[in-house]
Amino acid sequence: MLLSIVSFVLLNIALVHYFSKLKQNKAAKNPVFLKSAMAISSLSSVWTISTLFTTPTSVISTVFIILIALYVLSTSAMFTFFLSTAETPIGDIKIAVGDDLLAFNTENFDSSSLAGKRTLLKFYRGAWCPYCSAELVMFEALKPKLDEYNIKIVGISNDTIAQQKEHKIRDNISHTLVADPELNIIRQYGVEHHKGLGATSEELISIFGITMPLPWKMKYKPMSIPTSILINEDGKIVWIDQSEDYRLRASEDAVMGAIKANFSKG
Repeated sequence: MLLSIVSFVLLNIALVHYFSKLKQNKAAKNPVFLKSAMAISSLSSVWTISTLFTTPTSVISTVFIILIALYVLSTSAMFTFFLSTAETPIGDIKIAVGDDLLAFNTENFDSSSLAGKRTLLKFYRGAWCPYCSAELVMFEALKPKLDEYNIKIVGISNDTIAQQKEHKIRDNISHTLVADPELNIIRQYGVEHHKGLGATSEELISIFGITMPLPWKMKYKPMSIPTSILINEDGKIVWIDQSEDYRLRASEDAVMGAIKANFSKG
């Protein structure tokens, strides 16, 4: 029983550590601690269950050990799957540095309103994606610095207008969010992930302070590849950043470095 408790504690410490990094928009490409904890905890759980067939234990102890083992094994399997399917199919993007902003018009936004403004156009997967939420929260924290350069954040996802309104309230963000439920803009820019594993903002739970989708509600569907596009006041694209791995986003230093390289304050 002691080994079961140790496995449970080890796995949860690793998860808390991983989620704390995720919340700071600093998720590791290779989370060694989490992977090691999952491997050790899973092996320990399998070994502990095997001992039930050779070592007499009480019914209560047996049930406890089995429940802990099921939690450890199912959680480890779920996160192993997510970590192994993190690549995004970049390569079909239809814009490049030096190109003009591609005009678009939706029910709640017209790109003509960006004329004469500096803009960071952010394609994100949706309100259900904890990595996207952490990135948008990072941009919110960066707002004082962005204001010095007159940078406006405009986020685009295939969430509905209602889902985006709830997202802004939930994460306390002030960015302009553009609803593209039919993926018209996403496809126009060539940043579609044709078959990504995702959910909706109505199928979420909170774990360790992170809002994330219910695993059993997730399904394969089209969505955007996390992509940042920096546009100057003349409507020209000056910087593009795409995520080859949906967990990894440009850091604060990378974003501010691109802004400082292309704009002066004021």
